[in-house]
Amino acid sequence: MKLNTKRSKLPLSKSNPAALLSVFGNEKLLPMWVADMDFEIAKPIQKALKKRITHSGFGYEYKPDSFFIAQKKWYQKKYQLNLQKEQIVYAPSITSSLAIIIEKYSKEKEGIIIQPPVFMEFKSVIRKLQRRIITNPLKLEGNNYKIDFKDLEKKAQLENNKIMILCNPHNPVGRVWKKEELDKIVSICKENNILLVSDEIHKDIILFDHQFTSLLHYTKKWHKIIVCTSEAKTFNLCSITDAMIIIPDDEIRNSITSILKKYNLGSTNALNRIALETAYKKGDKWLKELLKTIENNVKIIENTLLDSDIKLIKPEGTYLVWLDFRDCFPDTKEMFNYLTKHTKIAMNAGHWFGREGALFMRINIATSPKKVKKAIQKIVTVTKMYS
Repeated sequence: MKLNTKRSKLPLSKSNPAALLSVFGNEKLLPMWVADMDFEIAKPIQKALKKRITHSGFGYEYKPDSFFIAQKKWYQKKYQLNLQKEQIVYAPSITSSLAIIIEKYSKEKEGIIIQPPVFMEFKSVIRKLQRRIITNPLKLEGNNYKIDFKDLEKKAQLENNKIMILCNPHNPVGRVWKKEELDKIVSICKENNILLVSDEIHKDIILFDHQFTSLLHYTKKWHKIIVCTSEAKTFNLCSITDAMIIIPDDEIRNSITSILKKYNLGSTNALNRIALETAYKKGDKWLKELLKTIENNVKIIENTLLDSDIKLIKPEGTYLVWLDFRDCFPDTKEMFNYLTKHTKIAMNAGHWFGREGALFMRINIATSPKKVKKAIQKIVTVTKMYS
């Protein structure tokens, strides 16, 4: 099976001329920044959605038992989890889920621990709720990012720090945290009564034989664990897929559910339900082909960068690649402006993910190998011209 690259003129966020002009100063760029895919969704999902639309009626729906059975089987097969229907709360998005959790379990000016360079929306949500951003920066040793556990323990011991947000797999650096790393994080949070929230939206995009372990495996060790996830990234369903807040602890789950009910959130989307149930039942073959394509794209980048001062932080997961330009440019803003102007490619500037990302760039490689090769060759050529 071969993945098909989109050729339609869909109004996607990443190719929105107004967004490109606002962020990059040029609306005619190759968009390789926003984290969605250039691939058509799996044929079985397309077929199921078309069939559902022909019924034409879109009254109020619910998720039938067939949905939960398919979901339960998927989570057992992929993550060795015995997912319980009553543990799941549905929400509009990961970021709205984080906002609800932060609002419920912390007060204004209290601290939320994050690990930059990290998904920029974490900071945005924390700021909007007037909480303090507490950073536990990742350490780059060689070409591998590690957690600074001494610093994490120090930050967790401070009384005003109430919540830690983990990103696994980590966006943008691509780490898939190992069991021993997760065990240390959970131990530190338990010792210091920290609510641990794990964003696991990229959990299915695991590369090169690395192993993903959900924090749901640790809830017997520490009950204050919440997992926020979605199959949006897995099956390229970002615009129609809800998020799931998985909360094994009854008391915590009831408190989050009460807030969702308060704001009338969590209704079923008919197309989302059909798309996900079909994905759980028939999406595995498409996902395996996706992973092969992403791994091949990483290898293309690896080989192209051999004769270059640009370094690849080889991803263990996600379809987002973190490129190190520290040996190529003296200034992060100058780098961003220069590369944008001369490559005509829209990439995420590393400093958007925190000051620790200065002189890095994030590029989305969920596209055709041909497009990836052309883009990375252009980036190498333009960078050499600067030096």
